[in-house]
Amino acid sequence: MHIGEIMRTVIKIVLGLSVLMALQGSLLAQKRLVDQVKQDVNNMSLTVDNYKDAINKIEPALTNEETKDEAEAWYTAGDLNFKLYDKCLDLKSIGQSVDENLMYSALIVGYDKMLHALKLDSVPELDKKGNPKLDKNGRPKVKTKFSKKIVETLYEHFDDYRLAGSVFYVNLKNYDNAYRAWDIYTVIPFAGYAKRGKFKTDDNALGKYCYMKGVAAKMGGDSAKALNSFLRAIELGYDNKDVFDFAINCAEDIDNEEMVVTLVRKAYEHYGKEDPKYITFLINYAITNKNYAVATQVIDMAIAEFPNNAEYYDLKGVLVESQTGSIENSYEYFKKCLEIDPEHVNGNFDMGRYYYNLALKTEKEPSATSAQIIAQFAKAKPYLEKAYNANPSNSAAKDALKNIYYHLGDAAKFEQLEQQ
Repeated sequence: MHIGEIMRTVIKIVLGLSVLMALQGSLLAQKRLVDQVKQDVNNMSLTVDNYKDAINKIEPALTNEETKDEAEAWYTAGDLNFKLYDKCLDLKSIGQSVDENLMYSALIVGYDKMLHALKLDSVPELDKKGNPKLDKNGRPKVKTKFSKKIVETLYEHFDDYRLAGSVFYVNLKNYDNAYRAWDIYTVIPFAGYAKRGKFKTDDNALGKYCYMKGVAAKMGGDSAKALNSFLRAIELGYDNKDVFDFAINCAEDIDNEEMVVTLVRKAYEHYGKEDPKYITFLINYAITNKNYAVATQVIDMAIAEFPNNAEYYDLKGVLVESQTGSIENSYEYFKKCLEIDPEHVNGNFDMGRYYYNLALKTEKEPSATSAQIIAQFAKAKPYLEKAYNANPSNSAAKDALKNIYYHLGDAAKFEQLEQQ
């Protein structure tokens, strides 16, 4: 071999060894960092600031290519956050002031780190010769090094997440972290880390906090996440009326019409007798979709069950009007509505519409006299005034009233509406 080629080969080998040594040095440096942090924590009684420094010190090991997939680094980082929380809790128990945001955030960060460590925690089992042991299917056997400690830590701090959610929600107004804390609290018992019976709480109690995390998500502006939380609460047996109302509202926010209808039907089954809004929605939904057979079935059932409910008679009138195309067929239902409740807003509006339409119809008849026309407008007036005063945003009532005042020669009231 030529002397030049020999020199080039030697240089390549030296460079290769240098790169290898550098990589090994980097790996050793990161592992020494983890070991040093562990030693520091074990060798002294740490203050809150000491724990904060240790957490910051170990962060590079979680992103370094050589150690980011090491369970030990993530476990140590998670353990430090739980120890920081425990330290704050000790100080709080003796009346000292602590940073609640730091304290309870450490619980959430610690959980995330521990969970990542749990995914990475698999050490190959070796035989006496150092070869991997195989199971009956020929796959390498693995054992865990930190999983037991991780599960113990999560179990010991399980109830702390319930409290953390309350602190974030009530004291700190941090709705995202309130959601996260309550989410962890409601997930841990079902995650398989420990047997379900080990957690001293039932499904209904967990459902309550699914509801709470839904409220937190709603307050944070995430209706989709909130809806999923409310659905989980219902699934776990926590099906209070508020849960359904919040869930329906969230489903409307994200335009999930199918879910809205499903939830309203379930809510009606549970709470239809105490709140007519569910059946009102179902009827209006059926009318809007021109499913008159379903609407008729639902409203007739409601009237039979609640014969003194004014709302249902008004809805029946609207249904008949929609189905026949004529409001004249609805008079008896609007009349019955107002007999039960003279102040019923929609009943007054619909009865006002009935007389107003008759007035317009009379106005078009060649044989109708001015007195006959005015009489019909006058009949519509008190009903529409009552409806408009109760709901000034009702532009249809306002426009009708302006025409009525014009025909009745009431310039003052006409001008008043014009100014409004």
